[in-house]
Amino acid sequence: MEGEDGYLTLHGLRHHYIRWGNPGDDPVVLVHGLMNNARYWENVANMIADQYSVYAPDLRGHGETEHAPGGYLVWAFAMDLRFMAEELDLEAFDLVAHSIGSRIAMAYARDHSHRLKHLVLADMGPEMAQQGARGIRKTTGRSEGTPGFPTEEEALEYYAKLYPGQSRDYLMRQLAAGLTLDEETGNLVFRFDPSIHQATGRGAIAEIPFLWESIEHIKCPTLVIRAEKSSILSPEIAEEMVRRLPDGRLVEIPESGHQIPLHQPERFAQAVREFLET
Repeated sequence: MEGEDGYLTLHGLRHHYIRWGNPGDDPVVLVHGLMNNARYWENVANMIADQYSVYAPDLRGHGETEHAPGGYLVWAFAMDLRFMAEELDLEAFDLVAHSIGSRIAMAYARDHSHRLKHLVLADMGPEMAQQGARGIRKTTGRSEGTPGFPTEEEALEYYAKLYPGQSRDYLMRQLAAGLTLDEETGNLVFRFDPSIHQATGRGAIAEIPFLWESIEHIKCPTLVIRAEKSSILSPEIAEEMVRRLPDGRLVEIPESGHQIPLHQPERFAQAVREFLET
């Protein structure tokens, strides 16, 4: 299933989300990482949509959601999540987050875990392993100068490598969600605000103590998922997260790097489903 598009205006910003499944089923919200978008979750969403009503928002500055002049620090993303849950009337829901989305989920759950039945934090903690942090800062620092793709076929080749074995229709959906036409160059360029590097800069470093403290306030059952080959979430940080969480547990996905929902969607969806059913 491709999912259904929805739009909300939250404190002046137009937000986009995709919903899969029966709207009457229990809701699950999926939060993507930096430089991704809601369509990133398509495979995982379809694997759980038989039982859940699945919502995946484009974070501010990503996909079809507007760029945010107020910036990209974790508190701003968490505020968006709070208003989205209220606008969609999600009184009790499961929250699944990946990468920097996990930092957003920690900040949201600090004060709102009473609205959550379960929380999943996938492959990122309050702080990153040094190697992974350097890699993310390097990638986002180059975002403003990314030239993009001169042709649609070159863009499709890029997405075919990310999603091997998928149909052309599937790849075209990923392309449409992730790229937009730059009128100045005529290239297809990534659809995120170049200013999102703020999310990995000095402001993000200052957020580390706040996020470590935040997880100590999260009362709902929380699953930390770590990729076996992760350069982002070290075993030591993952174990410390579980130690500090009031109700935390840890699962490691074998043979996976950081992008678990992308490269290991079956194992990721299975781990999530088993946890949500507890």
